[in-house]
Amino acid sequence: MSFSDYLALTKPKIVPLLLLAAIGSSIVAAKSIPSLPVVVGVLLGGAFASGGALALNSYLEMGIDSRMKRTMNRPLPAKRIVPPSHALAAGLGLLAAGLLVAFLTLNLVATFFIGLGAFVYVPIYTVFLKPRTTWNIVLGGFAGSCAALAGWYAVTSANAIVGWILGALVFVWTPTHFWSLAVITEQDYSAVGIPMLPSEVGPRVASRYIVANTLLLIPVSLLLAFFLAGLGLLVYLVVAVVFDALLLATNLKLLRTPNKANAWLAFKFSSPYLAVIFLVAMVAAVLPG
Repeated sequence: MSFSDYLALTKPKIVPLLLLAAIGSSIVAAKSIPSLPVVVGVLLGGAFASGGALALNSYLEMGIDSRMKRTMNRPLPAKRIVPPSHALAAGLGLLAAGLLVAFLTLNLVATFFIGLGAFVYVPIYTVFLKPRTTWNIVLGGFAGSCAALAGWYAVTSANAIVGWILGALVFVWTPTHFWSLAVITEQDYSAVGIPMLPSEVGPRVASRYIVANTLLLIPVSLLLAFFLAGLGLLVYLVVAVVFDALLLATNLKLLRTPNKANAWLAFKFSSPYLAVIFLVAMVAAVLPG
């Protein structure tokens, strides 16, 4: 075992996007760079807590991961971390450290949302929803929303509707993102009995759901414009409309030809899409009105 194996437990490709949602939300709330304690609490507390929750997900799903081609080389199924209880301890330790940092640097509401995100992701999504319903990733998407909500409430409880719009953006984006991945890996999910939507309905029907979900995501992404003004409003609208159109274009391409190559294109574009929307929201919030 090595540090890189323990790092892999935390799924480090996911954590930066969660942190961007959290710090982006806090910057929109503050309309500037927040105070140092807020930045530390949101980034460090969020990184530890989300990494811990993802490590616990890795521990709980090591049996499933060992039977899926995409995941069988992860540290636990590949037996690079033994005994597996070490991964459990690492996940619990990181989660506890994240909540402690949040408690010491942020207010109780922000700390609550960091903890709620971990709770939704581990026992609700991983244990209960994922093996039971095709709605798993839809309902489980609220775990990501909690990152944006924690960032907002770390700064203020005023104008909370904007914070909830940012949380809704993550929530509605999640199915578009993960269903595209599940089109690629549908046979893996079918083999282990996980009812991801594409493995249950097939790529062609799943692509219709992806397009429908993106058509819901687009107006949610534009709701923030109602709370911006001046140059910030213009910048946000231009960038958001362009990236909304590009995301929809990748989804329509998948709808026309529902193969793995087009699903990969849709999946790979959806991550930078969310990152860009949060980045431009941050920029728009600090520009003069």
